[in-house]
Amino acid sequence: MRSVKISPNLSAFSFQLSARSRLCFSTFFAPKVLLLILVFQLLLPSCAISADYKLITSVAGIYEYNDNIFFDDDTVISDSIYTVAPRLEWVRAGERLTARADGKVEFYRYQDNDELDDTDQWYNASLGYQLTERWQVSAQGHVSDDNRPDRDIETTGLVLGSVRRKRSNVGASASYMISEMTSAGVYAEFNRENFDDPETSDRKDCSVVLFMNRSLERWLARTTGRLNLSYSHYTFDREYDYENDLGVYDMVITIDDELEMDSTSLTVGTETALTEKFDLTVDLGARHSRSERVVAQTLSYYWDADDPSTLIGRSVYPNEDDYDSFGFVGSLDATYRGERSSCTLSLSHDLQPVSGDNAAVNRTTVRLGGNLRLLERLTISGFLQWYLNVSDEDDPTQDDTDEQTWNAGGSLRWKLNDTFDLAANYGYTFRDDREDDTTTHRSKVLLQLIASHDWLR
Repeated sequence: MRSVKISPNLSAFSFQLSARSRLCFSTFFAPKVLLLILVFQLLLPSCAISADYKLITSVAGIYEYNDNIFFDDDTVISDSIYTVAPRLEWVRAGERLTARADGKVEFYRYQDNDELDDTDQWYNASLGYQLTERWQVSAQGHVSDDNRPDRDIETTGLVLGSVRRKRSNVGASASYMISEMTSAGVYAEFNRENFDDPETSDRKDCSVVLFMNRSLERWLARTTGRLNLSYSHYTFDREYDYENDLGVYDMVITIDDELEMDSTSLTVGTETALTEKFDLTVDLGARHSRSERVVAQTLSYYWDADDPSTLIGRSVYPNEDDYDSFGFVGSLDATYRGERSSCTLSLSHDLQPVSGDNAAVNRTTVRLGGNLRLLERLTISGFLQWYLNVSDEDDPTQDDTDEQTWNAGGSLRWKLNDTFDLAANYGYTFRDDREDDTTTHRSKVLLQLIASHDWLR
């Protein structure tokens, strides 16, 4: 479920468009995103054209040592990974229109496991437009294509494995200033994930959020009240088969596994600027979800499984389950921003879909991170985060999940000059799978040299 933060002055509701795709797709998609943004600007009234622009190119050379590249508790494989990552970013900052487009390609090569060599790409764009003093609109889209085995462990606490994922996302929003004290709006989003592996679940989901914000200055200084009503629908699907040679004839077993889930949540909360440097946002509420799963096992008998015309007979054995659940939804974000340092504490709990699996889990996340500028050009940062992913024990529509994951890391970044940055990062991950009674560790070290230049400065 999604919580939308919008202050009564509607100061920041941006359109974000991201994509990671194969090169052949990205070269088709990225130019059209930029073209749409430029066409949109040409259609604007002259008063909205004045803006500041940036066109930034950069390239990063990265060396990484990873002592468990598959994040596997049984077979531990370490390797050195060399990555070259060029990036292009375009930014428009105007009074009524803000826009952004950027793209990054990662060419990564393994020193010993060269069969894992691949290319991942990211393309992003953002667009937001204030129609009037009261109305503000945005839209969004996303395409991605990734393949690193450990790509999700630091963002969800779960391991996806080495399977290519293609993701797309579109959405739109509109917000309206009802009065000086109150604003409201709607946000809608559609997301899709497809995998090359038939045994890994594809997913489609859509979400709608109705939100309202109201200033509480009369009772609490610098405080805004928040109300969010969210609805999400998820569809997970996978279909695969395997063959058994029974001698005289062949048997093909086909598994069609589909899970549908609806989840609705209501949260209330506040957003408070406690001081000029410290902000606190809290949302609390409840959710209801309903899931239905249909697993159909089809047994097909052939004289020769390679020749469909030799079909002897077929039997289908469906199995259906459904489940209703209620749960707690909540989040807390505390942020400190000083002259030389900043720190953020985030806590959240909600029902979240699992990428690549016919499942959703109750995910609890705790994250503490911060950075400190030691010198004018030298910054140190660190973080500690904990994930708990647990499924309902009584839910017959899903496999049991009970995992907790710890991530910790730090980095040192030195800005050599206006063009070059040098960074060193260390990260450690520990996962405790309490369902399978296994533990997994991973350490990785990264060294990065980044060169960047703003061509419009």
